[in-house]
Amino acid sequence: MKRRSGGREGTSSAPAKRRRGALTWVAGHTALIVVVVVMVLGAMVRWRLADTPLERDEGEYAYAGQLILQGVPPYLEAYNMKFPGTYYAYAATMALFGETPRGIRLGLMLVNAGTALLLFAMGRRLFGGFGGVVTAVSFVVLALDRWNLGIFAHATHFVLLPALAGLYLLMRAPESRRALWFLASGLLLGVAVIMKQHAAFFLPLGALLLIWEDAERRRGRRAVFLDLTALIAGAVAPVALLCAVLWRQGVLDRFWFWAFQYARAYVSQLPARMFLPDLQSGLDRVTPATWWFWLAACVGLIGLWAGRWRWGQRVFVTGLLVTSFAAICPGFFFRDHYFILLLPALALLNAVVFVGAARLLALAAPVWIGRLAASTIFAVLCAVVTAGQSEFLFTMSPQTIVRTCYGFAPFIESVEVGKFVRAHTTKTDRIAVVGSEPEIYFYAHRRSATGYLYAYPFMEPQPYALKMQAEMMAEVRRTHPKYIVFVQETSTWNMLPNSDPRILGWMWRYVSDCYRLAGLVDMPSFTTTRYLWGDEARGYKPSPYVIFVYERKDDAPCGAGG
Repeated sequence: MKRRSGGREGTSSAPAKRRRGALTWVAGHTALIVVVVVMVLGAMVRWRLADTPLERDEGEYAYAGQLILQGVPPYLEAYNMKFPGTYYAYAATMALFGETPRGIRLGLMLVNAGTALLLFAMGRRLFGGFGGVVTAVSFVVLALDRWNLGIFAHATHFVLLPALAGLYLLMRAPESRRALWFLASGLLLGVAVIMKQHAAFFLPLGALLLIWEDAERRRGRRAVFLDLTALIAGAVAPVALLCAVLWRQGVLDRFWFWAFQYARAYVSQLPARMFLPDLQSGLDRVTPATWWFWLAACVGLIGLWAGRWRWGQRVFVTGLLVTSFAAICPGFFFRDHYFILLLPALALLNAVVFVGAARLLALAAPVWIGRLAASTIFAVLCAVVTAGQSEFLFTMSPQTIVRTCYGFAPFIESVEVGKFVRAHTTKTDRIAVVGSEPEIYFYAHRRSATGYLYAYPFMEPQPYALKMQAEMMAEVRRTHPKYIVFVQETSTWNMLPNSDPRILGWMWRYVSDCYRLAGLVDMPSFTTTRYLWGDEARGYKPSPYVIFVYERKDDAPCGAGG
């Protein structure tokens, strides 16, 4: 009887032990569970908006990635001053998930999730579990902001993941095998630079953190030198490998011109006196919905240095803030999506505020009450910010989002233009887009007759503008594409008072001699778009915002204009 009783007790206690074990696991991983739940909610928003038409930068990356998948190296048929890492990232994403806006945004979703998890790990290491939650959740909310264009797959997202991974390895480097950890950290920081040159500002931060850590451990100069050597070697390796690949592909000279010579001219356009006005303008644009987070970050920065925080915490968070800010400054343009680079530092500073608040409240009440109160305040802040953008996040259509974010920029219309061109051409036909809408090439799945994807350089006050115009005209004449798409819209040209518009005069002469109007897309208002093809387009008087589609006259000789 005793044995049978004992057996029954053992059987009945097993589920209880499993329940206790599950509850223990949940209690021990509450912070991670909260972060994952918020990440899933954020992913659901991104999934809803995944079919939003590509904007210009996305169109450039998508078309360049498409070319890479076809075996065409960067800079051969698509010119731009950015390093090509984001092109390769897009190519990998499209190879996995398909050559569609949804496939691209799914890749962004994964990159964003990885960044949030890294920030959770960083925040937890610096400020404990609660700090990790505040850091990661703050980033998820900020990265969905309408005003910093966080739902679009800009290169800044692809910079953050490897940059933060490299910095996190520096934080976690053990006493043994430190050289390998520092080498890996440098490799990741180098990959971030490949994604976009702005990431180079994170390299000095990595060196500073390494030196700081070695100084705290009282390591000798020789050890510090070896550690720095490993870090620098790792950072140089991806850039060196890229140059070797581009040299092997025969485009190293083009890479040097676009990524260094033209890039230097590009960032030298604005005088230093524009720094503060342009910065203020940029901050005004990106803070309407999330200014509470920005205000909390300011409080956190003051509290970080006025309160009782460890020097290591101060150095890391302040260093990340300074280098992130430096990364958005080249050229003083302060474009909306540049501020995405600041989001990790803002998220960590918010952690300083709410972890500090929990500590202060714990002085007058039990620790759990202080933590609960700080958590409640933070949750309310997130709810208020989310509610302020509820229409954008939960109900606004992708087409309306494009209009509200980009005005008359023809990103919606480019989808239909691309479909039309694809339906009326073969895979071997070339097309030319005269303007700054590379997304049309992507939608059409047709290669460009010219490497100039943007019209911006032609209108800029930089020394290569006229040479670039001449090169584009020569490339188009030489290829004589099946279709020419001319975009007449303000933002696609960014024409300045001192711009030389001679390419426009050439274009009108060329299409008059060699092409016929095949269709047009008129955008008379934010809510109205008219698509007219064939005879419908001829004789129609469009608004100032229009896309003309011209078909080559194969039945007539091309005149002098060509």
